[in-house]
Amino acid sequence: MPKNVTQYDLLVSCPGDVIDEIECIESVVNQFNLTFADSLGISIRVKHWSNSSYPQSGGKPQTLLNDQFVNDCDAAVAIMWTRFGTPTDKYGSGTEEEIELMLNNDKQVFMYFCDRPIPPSKMISDEYKRIVDFKNKYKDRGIYHTYNSVEDFKKKFFAHLSQHFLSLKKVESIKEEKHSELVLKGINLDNRITDCAVINQFGVINEYDKDGYLSKIKDDYNNIASIIIKKENAAELFKFRTPFPVTKIDDVVKKNIQMFAKVLEIGLPDDFFDVGRLARIPQIMGNGAVSGTKEEENKYYSIIELNDTINDFIHWASANKSLEELKFIRLVLANGGTNYDEDVEVTLSFPKSALVTIDSFPCLEKKDIDYLLYEKGLDTLVHIHSNVDYSDYSESVVRKNNKPVSVNYVPSIYQMSYSNSRGFYESLFDELGLDIYEKDDKYIAKLKFDYIKHNTAVAFPSVILLHHELKEIPYVITSKHSAEKIVGTLLVMK
Repeated sequence: MPKNVTQYDLLVSCPGDVIDEIECIESVVNQFNLTFADSLGISIRVKHWSNSSYPQSGGKPQTLLNDQFVNDCDAAVAIMWTRFGTPTDKYGSGTEEEIELMLNNDKQVFMYFCDRPIPPSKMISDEYKRIVDFKNKYKDRGIYHTYNSVEDFKKKFFAHLSQHFLSLKKVESIKEEKHSELVLKGINLDNRITDCAVINQFGVINEYDKDGYLSKIKDDYNNIASIIIKKENAAELFKFRTPFPVTKIDDVVKKNIQMFAKVLEIGLPDDFFDVGRLARIPQIMGNGAVSGTKEEENKYYSIIELNDTINDFIHWASANKSLEELKFIRLVLANGGTNYDEDVEVTLSFPKSALVTIDSFPCLEKKDIDYLLYEKGLDTLVHIHSNVDYSDYSESVVRKNNKPVSVNYVPSIYQMSYSNSRGFYESLFDELGLDIYEKDDKYIAKLKFDYIKHNTAVAFPSVILLHHELKEIPYVITSKHSAEKIVGTLLVMK
């Protein structure tokens, strides 16, 4: 399972005479990370000019270092021994400037002075005097410690580092910084996340709407009527074209196309179905292919395509007619916090008259069921697919259930009228994915999310079907990492 870790940058500030202590600091930080990173979600990263700066021109050296990484550090450890450092424009040394910058920004500074004996070769009276003056400057502020060996420094620094980051105040602030922020949102007609649910008219998602279908069908009629089949003369009739029998447009296809042309008030020329001497080539499997001139083959396949489009339009229009009384909304669970969450349960409340259950789903004819179940697929009918703004519900499921579990569902009406359509309604129940319960005059819908990352949104597994419009949807969200219930109301708009 992915873990969120808050990373803190620790500035190491010291003159060039302190070398062993720098390696010691890195060792202590590594020990801290190994000990506390997993349990507290804290990680410390060492920042030092030797590994965190890069060549840059256009400013004073210390100012450039400040902009590159010093200002962004969360805490600092400063060490002095024999040297005070090179003066800057504002301070006696770069170390002094970095310390003052951190303190002025209310950031933690671990300051240490080394009391190891100083070899005569390292003793520079002016430098040491500046160190003593600097030390006296902070003696009443209680922010520094002394040490007499590298091992002594290591023990003290680990203790101070741990004390700071493990203090109650710091742990509480980390908990406040790292939390999930779960909220229910809607999806609008443009598939974008909105702060309210948007009511849509339910129907079969298709490449064409009614106007698109009719426009395509009319264009197909005109295209077929414009195809000219060349008439063969007597000599050409005796020429060998193919050993296979001549084929014609099936009478059922003709009748279907003629009837629809009558509905659209389209006049068909007498030779509309004339495909010349097109021959059918039988195959071992399937209906075979046809062979003829380019125009004959083009006209034949155009007629077959027109018939398929007409049938698809009829099935689509019939299914939509059966579903036209339904409306739907699409919802997402959003996490705007800084931490992931687990075992999330969303509970929604609907008036009984509003929510469509399996038992109140419209009674469909067999032809509509076959079209929706086998030609279109229930996935395209109700599933909410992911996009750049939100993830698919399946991405939040860690432990996949074989089948949704329901308790106290409204008594099923499968056996009353639709025993021959059981597969459709069972499949629809699985696709909708909500657990529905009765409570007084309400339906309570529940949905579980195993896992949701921070700064993400996860779509519900399917649309929520409604009989009529609503003004609002009360909801409650509970989760593993939220101590209290999240109670809210999602507004609904047309």
